[in-house]
Formats: sequence, structure tokens, C-alpha cells
Amino acid sequence: MSDRVFKLKSFVNLEGNGQDLEGVMVDTHSATMCSCNHTAWVLLKAMKSGVSVPDLADKLVEEFDVGQQDARRDVLQFIHQLSLMDLIHETK
Repeated sequence: MSDRVFKLKSFVNLEGNGQDLEGVMVDTHSATMCSCNHTAWVLLKAMKSGVSVPDLADKLVEEFDVGQQDARRDVLQFIHQLSLMDLIHETK
């Protein structure tokens, strides 16, 4: 999975708060909104342009006090949830 790039689909919009530490993810196809904490926000912003699992894990390690193994696990869970919601696509 590390060689694949994950990207938010074009119908997913991100609306940040004034400090851009968190925000709202908007699915314009289903007209649903999801409030995002700082961790999710870091990942979603990176996924807007496309990013790999190792790069996402590195972003969590840099931003938060978390080890590489925990960061990778969290990234994989996050990707799984977004996939279930059909909000991302992946490429090789």
C-alpha cells in the first residue's frame, strides 16, 4: 500500500477555521458535512493533492507527539474510513 497515492475526490471540499488547525469536510454529492479535528485536518489537507501512506505518517510524526508505527496505523484506519465513505481514490 505504500506505493499508492491517495487523493480526495473532486467533490470533497475542505473549509478551514481561521487558524487552519481544524475545519469541515464537505461532500457535495451527498450534501454532508463532517467536523474535523487537528489530526484529521492535517491528513485531509495533504490528501487534497495526493499523498502516500508513508508521507501521511511522516506528517503525523512531525505535527504530533506520536511514533511512526502508531502514525502509520492511524493513517491506514483513516484511509479505510474515507474509502468506506467513497471520498478518496488511489493510484499506483
